[in-house]
Amino acid sequence: MHYTVYMDILFLINFGMDILIIWLTAFICRKQVVWWRCLISALAGSGLFLLLVWLPIPFDWIYYIFCYGGIGGLMCFLAFMPKGIGAILKCYSCQLLVTFVLGGILNWIYFTTPLGSWLNQQFYATGFQLGEWLLLVLFGGMLLILLGTGYRQLQKEQKQDFYQLSLYFEEKNIYGIGFLDTGNFLKDPISGRPVIIAEAEWVYPLLSEGYQQLMNTYINTGKLDYDWIADKQLSKARWIPYQSVGKQQGELLGILCRKIVLKNDRSCMVRESVIVGISRTPISSKHQYQVLLHRDLIE
Repeated sequence: MHYTVYMDILFLINFGMDILIIWLTAFICRKQVVWWRCLISALAGSGLFLLLVWLPIPFDWIYYIFCYGGIGGLMCFLAFMPKGIGAILKCYSCQLLVTFVLGGILNWIYFTTPLGSWLNQQFYATGFQLGEWLLLVLFGGMLLILLGTGYRQLQKEQKQDFYQLSLYFEEKNIYGIGFLDTGNFLKDPISGRPVIIAEAEWVYPLLSEGYQQLMNTYINTGKLDYDWIADKQLSKARWIPYQSVGKQQGELLGILCRKIVLKNDRSCMVRESVIVGISRTPISSKHQYQVLLHRDLIE
């Protein structure tokens, strides 16, 4: 007896099932589903399984060790990156449980239920045309689940990076929106405090007259007026050096503010003595936020 195996069909079936297995394993183990890790895990599992089918293996036990031990363990590691032997064994045990239970349910449906009998009749009557449609539905459905999970996760992460804030300078305060910028590494060279970046137009009404004139000079010339700082005794003015792409170095006007209050869905925090770097240009093209926050300030 000879069997004809279509490698592309086999790959798509395994890819769809691998995505479903990883997704169910994450649900049982309460692991976060990272869509691109799930995709890499399913691609690796499907590709290595085809390699096992194509290569001649002399003993069945070698096949089962590689199939359930090597490939399954690699998929679990790529999808969840567990740390420690205990976490690895827990994730892999859940994955094996999902694989066996899901396979048993599908076999039971296909071989013992009226639905399975109907599918067999359709396959014999029309060849693989219906099977191809079912394959496309399976593959498309699993891919939609994966991409939908990744999209919801991305939306959640982006929402968590935004904070409602209130910035205080002397006796005045203003309200705005801050965004947690992981690329902001600015710090005050003297105190070592993290520096947040705010739009000059937004900060301007908060400041007193002497600091407003200092900011006007900085906006127009891009330089700090040290004579004005000394004459007016502007003790809350700060010099912040920075480097950026295409420019070796520059200087940023910083203002020491009394405090900042940050709120989002997860937390509310207050930070005293916050240094605000002044941006001469808008930091958000769509004006979604006015402040770039520093990770050290949040943590």
